[in-house]
Amino acid sequence: MELVLKHYAIYVKGFSENDEWLNKLIEKETVPELIGFKEKSGAVFSEKVLEKFIEEDQRRDYSELVGETGRSLRTFSSGEKRKALLNYLLKQNPDYLILDSIFDTLDRQSVEDLKIRLREISKEIFIIQLFRRKEDLFAFIDKILLFENDKQYKSFSAEAFLARDFFAGNIRKSQTIPAAPVAFHDFPETLVNLKNVSVNYEGRPILNNISWKVEKGEFWELTGPNGSGKTTILSMIYGDNPKAFVEEVFLFGKRKGSGESVWEIKNKIGYFSPAITELFHRRNTAQEMLVSGLVDSIGLYQKPTAGQLTLAGKWLKVIGLEHRKNHIFTKLSLPEQRLLLIARAMIKHPPLLILDEPTTALDEKSALKVCGLINKISAQSETAVIFVSHRREKGLKPEKVYELVPAENGSEGRAH
Repeated sequence: MELVLKHYAIYVKGFSENDEWLNKLIEKETVPELIGFKEKSGAVFSEKVLEKFIEEDQRRDYSELVGETGRSLRTFSSGEKRKALLNYLLKQNPDYLILDSIFDTLDRQSVEDLKIRLREISKEIFIIQLFRRKEDLFAFIDKILLFENDKQYKSFSAEAFLARDFFAGNIRKSQTIPAAPVAFHDFPETLVNLKNVSVNYEGRPILNNISWKVEKGEFWELTGPNGSGKTTILSMIYGDNPKAFVEEVFLFGKRKGSGESVWEIKNKIGYFSPAITELFHRRNTAQEMLVSGLVDSIGLYQKPTAGQLTLAGKWLKVIGLEHRKNHIFTKLSLPEQRLLLIARAMIKHPPLLILDEPTTALDEKSALKVCGLINKISAQSETAVIFVSHRREKGLKPEKVYELVPAENGSEGRAH
């Protein structure tokens, strides 16, 4: 007789819930649906757990996830890392698995492959899934729990939960983004021009004959599976990737390496990635964080002018956070921090705005707000936008897509 297991999912509508919080919830026995798990042994599949193995790999040049492969864990793609972690956890023979937002940063094919694997695993092991997006919810889930706090919650069937409107969200449509405080002069119509760019790392082809132009005011989405070269392209444009200096990479009309410093280039580019959040540790307020974008500092070290505070206040209204202006940035929720940092990157109206995975780890409602802000920036400014994401965001409205398609000799590019 086939064993029938009951599986649960928890909708993480906030950002305090995580695997540690769930473990405490199981131990307290305050949630009837989860009481049976206290007597069982569990394992956690999450980005936090994976990061610990990556840190071990960096310190010791070895990780238990790698085994006898002879490869460093750092050379694994996002999908390969998650596969390795899952295999490692299953070897521990747990009674249940806690799966915490495991699809973040994965391309669509990797997501589908992982879903198939976990569907098979669910026939033998209890699953507790923490999820933020309805498309991430496993089809085999029996009950969904929605928590207000660690004691108050509601229980739904999957069908009843998906029928409710938990996922609506948008940026304020009535607010227009503030004008540029200063004008950028002397930059051409073509901001980025990659001409027949090919990149190899240690004999492994990454990019093959990539030609891509980004013109003034265009809104591009840069797509492609994990490992296709999206990060390489961004590092050649915004960073100091040495490969950019031997390839035909032109930024703002000048070949990279022909005179302008990295800092002169970065002055013309607004940039966001989730990793930037970790740089801000000072007790600056939300308003001060926006002002810091005007002076290109990590945090604010000088008294802002009245004009700077006025401009920051206008941006706070656009993103709906004027009531948070005096709140400490590090105490804000993750969605609030994202909106602020994107506004900070845009506050000077740079010629080019690069947004690298701005919706990672956000719930659906928050992701829609972020996409609404990006759409507004593109529609109401002359700034060109490059948006990079591992998933197609429903609320995003790019004008053009540049797709990286993996091939034997490196990824090839397709504009459409």
